[in-house]
Amino acid sequence: MKKTFVLALLFAIISLMSSMASAAVWPSEHEWDNSWEDRYRQWVRTEWKDDIFMNPAKPIYYKFENDCADAVYAMRLIFAFENRLPFVINNRDKAGKVVSNNMPNWDNLSPDQRVRQFMNYVADMTSSESLRNDTYPVALADIKPGDVYVAPGVHSYQIADVTDAGIAEVMASTTPKQARYLLRTPSFPFYVPEDKRLGDGYRRFKEPQNIMRPAREQPGYSEEQFQLAADLQFDYVKFTDVISSKLAKRPETADEKTQRLLLALCMYANDRSVYVYDALWYLQKIRGEGRRCMSAKEYDDHSTPGRDKRLTLFFDSIRRHLDHVGRFDPRSQPARWAKAVFSNDQPPPQEMKSLNDFCMVQMTLGEEYYMTLRELRQNVDAHTLVSDPHAPLPFRWGVVKEPYRAECPTY
Repeated sequence: MKKTFVLALLFAIISLMSSMASAAVWPSEHEWDNSWEDRYRQWVRTEWKDDIFMNPAKPIYYKFENDCADAVYAMRLIFAFENRLPFVINNRDKAGKVVSNNMPNWDNLSPDQRVRQFMNYVADMTSSESLRNDTYPVALADIKPGDVYVAPGVHSYQIADVTDAGIAEVMASTTPKQARYLLRTPSFPFYVPEDKRLGDGYRRFKEPQNIMRPAREQPGYSEEQFQLAADLQFDYVKFTDVISSKLAKRPETADEKTQRLLLALCMYANDRSVYVYDALWYLQKIRGEGRRCMSAKEYDDHSTPGRDKRLTLFFDSIRRHLDHVGRFDPRSQPARWAKAVFSNDQPPPQEMKSLNDFCMVQMTLGEEYYMTLRELRQNVDAHTLVSDPHAPLPFRWGVVKEPYRAECPTY
């Protein structure tokens, strides 16, 4: 009897060890289909919150360090985990291979720890560049919560909801990678698709069973947004107006449009700080290595002439919208913000405080160095912004009004 008990116990231990040795991150008990995609969209709309990584009541995700792409992948990963669905993406380092929840890499950990380590692994293996391979472009009228916007190598967003006025509200993280609240913005991403390889724009995750199929073979694939963007000469306001009209259940009010354009302008202006910071950091790096000036390719990678031109067009587009609205309504907060940005006369202090509470432009990362949106508009109008990546920070933002005298070649 004792021998039998010992054998049974030994068998149980061996079975448990065998089970642990082949443990997936989580078991897949369902398969993605249209029904699960609908549930995913509803979950994003109602459960995907800005505190997802800062809520101690959710210890698996608490203090997960993330940047923009990490948060995008985590949105899909967390829903898959919580509903025992497969999560599968392309393996960046091994062509034709995948990263999935079936990986047994963390067998020695508890189930919750396996999920957290898998999240960290996916974050390390992915970027906004890899999103082009794990997603595909969709028709603008088909944009839904849970879809994403990708600007490869630059930024990415989660589509959190689509309003009755046809606005694709977004959430996003940023750099550097750290635990943070996500930023939710009731406005479209401030990009227009322009990648010649069709790797950017509004996109949808590939389902696991389709992960190896090219984008053109994915259900709902569409190149419409790329052609439209080119037809509109990449005008952000005109492009987003078309999206809004395609998604809307009711007309967008003048106030709603003014607010979303100002929000997008604020995000676009603040995004410039990333490019300026990257250029200054790279310049410091090469000078530490003994080189004073960037090569032609390095200069092209870190200068911002196209971006600065689009910033000018952005201000001009909002001006045209305000001209179309016509009479100023002092009861409208968005109208008052816009007036504080564009008026010729200096706004009263309380109006500037309201505008600055709404948006300040961070001039570089990691420092409390800001300018007002009004000051940026004035510098853009005066053509004092400098796109040369060799220029010091005050010149880059037009704070210094005298012309920048380049000491390195410009290309």
